[in-house]
This record gives sequence, structure tokens and C-alpha cells, in this order.
Amino acid sequence: MNRVKPEWKHHRIIHSKYPPLDCFESEDALVLGELESATSDRVAHWPRYVDKKDFRYGPGWGAVMASFCYPAEGRFNTVARGAYYAGDSLQTGLREWGYHAGKVWRGFGVTNDCSAVVRCYKGHTAEPLVDLRSQSQYMHNTDYAPGQQTAADLLNAGEYGILYSSVRHPGAEAIALLRPPATTPVIQAGHYVVQWDGHRFTQYARIEQYSPL
Repeated sequence: MNRVKPEWKHHRIIHSKYPPLDCFESEDALVLGELESATSDRVAHWPRYVDKKDFRYGPGWGAVMASFCYPAEGRFNTVARGAYYAGDSLQTGLREWGYHAGKVWRGFGVTNDCSAVVRCYKGHTAEPLVDLRSQSQYMHNTDYAPGQQTAADLLNAGEYGILYSSVRHPGAEAIALLRPPATTPVIQAGHYVVQWDGHRFTQYARIEQYSPL
């Protein structure tokens, strides 16, 4: 089994909201529990999703832990447990996000022209990942079952994550981190507006300057 530690900075895109700090940004684990244990799975029930030795909190860990504790089905995970997906560039991250977010928007019947505001998180891979870039059985457009089973086996074996070829951005690479320590703490980078044409996301622009009202 070949393992590779990508040297590139990884980029993850999520819908944006303010403020960007959340429960895992706190340095005080006791405050975490007192403030959010009644309402947030990320605090009250995180052991369902993350092994105790892999638990992380503090600056830069909020977006990472949220990806594990709010699971949605993906190429290498099921709703039983999340994963941290990211691309090798901003455009890879946006294309991966746009594909999955587009399914949700179409499901809700959003057919008018509008836009979404997203933000990018950047970090570096901290541990070697299992290299599946040449394994075409994991690259099906919609059938994630082979990858989900393999990822479950790899996680049980203690592996940190998977390096694979991006399906949504041909020629690019992506990662699926199966454990939080597989990444460094992430930093929030740019905010972007992404245009929706009623069927799919088509273009994006960085939000760089604000003017007073």
C-alpha cells in the first residue's frame, strides 16, 4: 500500500456565515461543554464520530472537527461518520463544493438566478495518506460504495486518509482525511461569491473590499 504526503496546500470550501469562530476555536474545553453541549453534536456527542485520541480543539480546528461531527454522505464516508475533503487548489475546492451544493440547491427547487457566499479554509496535510489516484474503481461519478467500504477498512487499520484524483476537476487532486490529526490546524482564507444559473454554479469572484453603508 503506497502512502504519500501531499506537499501542496489544501483548500476546502464551505457555505459562509458570521462569525467564523465556533465552539472548537475556544482554548477552554470546559467552556466548550458549558456553552454548547446542549445544542451541538460537535461537543455533546463528538465521541460518536471521532476517537478520543484524535479530538482537537483550539484555533484552526473548528472547520476540521465540524466535517467529522456533521457527517453527510461522500465518496469515502457515510452518514455514520464524516471526513475532511479538500482540493489541491482553490478551483478544485470550488468545483468539488459546487457539484455537491448544486445537488442540494436543485433538490430544494432553486431555479432562479442567484448566488452563494462561501469561504475557503487552507491547511497542510500532516500525515501520509493512502494513494488511490490510479484506482479507477473509486472514481465513479455517483457510486460511492466501493470508496466508502475501503475508507472504513482503512480507518479501522488506523490510516489517516486518502489521496485521490478529483472527479469534479479532471487532472487535479483531492484528499479525504479520515482523522482530524491528518491536517494541520486550518486558517480561513478568502470569501467568494459563486453564481447559480438555476441549474448549476457557473462562475465565482473573490470578495475583497467592503464599503460603509
